[in-house]
Amino acid sequence: MSQLLTPVLYVIAVGGMFLLLIAPHEGGHFLFAKLFKVRVIEFSVGAGTKLWSVTRGGTLYALRAFPILGYVRMGGMEAGDFEAANGFHSKPAWQRIVILAGGPAANFLVAMLLITGFGLTQLNTDPGKVFSVAPSSPAAAAGIQPGDSIRSANGKPLKTPGMIGQEEQAARGAPLILSGVHANGQSFTYSITPKCDAQGNCLVGIGIPRQLTTVQSAVVSGVEFPFAAVGGITSGLWSLITGAVPGGLLGREGLTGPIGIGATAVQAVSQGPPTYILLVALLSVALGFTNLLPLLALDGGRIVVVLIEALRRRPFDRTAELNLQRIGLVALLAIAAVITFLDIQRLATGQFPGLH
Repeated sequence: MSQLLTPVLYVIAVGGMFLLLIAPHEGGHFLFAKLFKVRVIEFSVGAGTKLWSVTRGGTLYALRAFPILGYVRMGGMEAGDFEAANGFHSKPAWQRIVILAGGPAANFLVAMLLITGFGLTQLNTDPGKVFSVAPSSPAAAAGIQPGDSIRSANGKPLKTPGMIGQEEQAARGAPLILSGVHANGQSFTYSITPKCDAQGNCLVGIGIPRQLTTVQSAVVSGVEFPFAAVGGITSGLWSLITGAVPGGLLGREGLTGPIGIGATAVQAVSQGPPTYILLVALLSVALGFTNLLPLLALDGGRIVVVLIEALRRRPFDRTAELNLQRIGLVALLAIAAVITFLDIQRLATGQFPGLH
């Protein structure tokens, strides 16, 4: 039965991940469009065949088969409808910018809530509290379980959460003596030999928070996460662009699309809830950040158009703008197709880097 449940779990995890990325993003656009009384023709989560739909207040709400895309179709944004009284372009510039920025803002908020919520489930003042044990790891084989408390590593009292990691790396591959108390109060002492990867990282497979967690630190970590993540994403993109990472943007460690993201999500699920939650939060920030880039067909590109209009105090030709946005969309879809092909090639040849 467990062998049958595993693929189902992976499907639910991947589908749920995309829903957590797409639904809030489109919901942010939708919420502010409704707030500013812009006519919303359709609010759709997913792409392809409709699985469910209902019309309320003149808006079609739809859930579609493939949860990798979504859209909010607003009045005033299509040919022949540009001058609609309650259309998108009839609203002041600041309202249009808020509507466009609402999607990325929702992604950042989701990331904050995920990290804060997970942090609140990890409240502890025990530096050796075990919150996760990787399946098939040396720690799992020895008998360590979530809820156990490790009191010493190689005879040294555990005073900070990072001490186990320090001991793992101090004598790579050497047995690690861990002593502590099981959740049922029974004492234990195990000699565990860490598993080392090709890069020389040696781990026994125990998940311990990097810091002691209080309510305040959980909230602060959640609020800070999107800003730290944007910094990491920006640094990573720069490394790819400058060639600091071998292969660049389209190399083995380069850009990845829905196929690669799904494969990474499967890896994250197998490594436990903490890894999965962190991945979803990071991808949510990445989606919000990417959409703010000043490129045609993205929210950031549309925001730039609105700002320029406000500065020049007259609108652009709407038909020409629509055509440019369509060209930008085609270009983005072409790039997505190339990245998807590369993802499939990486997975087929065993070159996909996955989580690291």
